[in-house]
Amino acid sequence: MTEYSDQRYLHAKRTVDDRALNRGVLDAFRASLRAFDSRPPRVLELGAGVGTMVSRLVDWGVLDHADWVLLDRDAASLRSAREHLEAWADVCTPSAGAVSLKKGSAEARAEFVAEEAFAFMAVPEHRAGFDVVVANAVLDLMDLEPALKGLWGLLAPGGRFWFSINFDADTIFVPELPLDEVVMRLYHQSMDQRVRDGRPAGHSKTGRRLLTAIGATGAELLHAGSSDWVVFPQAGQYVGDEAYFLRHIVHTIDVALQGHPELDAREFAHWVEQRFAQVARAELCYVAHQLDVFGVVPHGGAG
Repeated sequence: MTEYSDQRYLHAKRTVDDRALNRGVLDAFRASLRAFDSRPPRVLELGAGVGTMVSRLVDWGVLDHADWVLLDRDAASLRSAREHLEAWADVCTPSAGAVSLKKGSAEARAEFVAEEAFAFMAVPEHRAGFDVVVANAVLDLMDLEPALKGLWGLLAPGGRFWFSINFDADTIFVPELPLDEVVMRLYHQSMDQRVRDGRPAGHSKTGRRLLTAIGATGAELLHAGSSDWVVFPQAGQYVGDEAYFLRHIVHTIDVALQGHPELDAREFAHWVEQRFAQVARAELCYVAHQLDVFGVVPHGGAG
């Protein structure tokens, strides 16, 4: 039986994200960072997970000198992030709660903060304290408009934001199965009904909602584009750890819909078993529709 780990899932999806991230949106974000050539920007990563965005953006030449704050409520993920970055860097100088990193000609300082996002955003000392906010596959797990207003309050005037891999209401498995339509409908519905810490926790149409919510909450959207996850076997096997990634996705759907009154328990259990078997045989293909967005907060502190 597979043992499921959030940390393994986050590492496994790195190759999936690498393919998915919209290069046009990323290039616009990269170009905007030239404004910080005279000093390293202070970057907040919301829901930083296991630290792969730091290493990715350095390796891709997007942010090669920066002062990062990796924010995540899960301390175990942040421990994994520190381990990942220390292994990735050429030179690593640790300190309490942070690490200074050198990779080639790039330099970065990474601070690890285990705290709930809304609690962090509510601290007065954090207001206007950042030049850049990054969030990858996170905003579709949050109450969107309050989250955006809180993030704008953390940005200094002219601050940039890049929000990537925001789910947008379409999940596809191939080969198709007869139960797919009802399973996907109920799974997306479960996203719309999620509650965490007493507040809504995401929405199945977060991607498209961002297109209007950004302007409505006081920031300016400058670029947007699709960033679909597409996973498929190549030469009879999946890339990297993507078989585990697929099993984790199916497991997530299974957990979300267990005992749902609109699903026959035996039929749904069979659906789950079929999907796991397809992964084992390297037959399952998976697509999730998502959007990336980039923009600025012209005056800062919009929240």
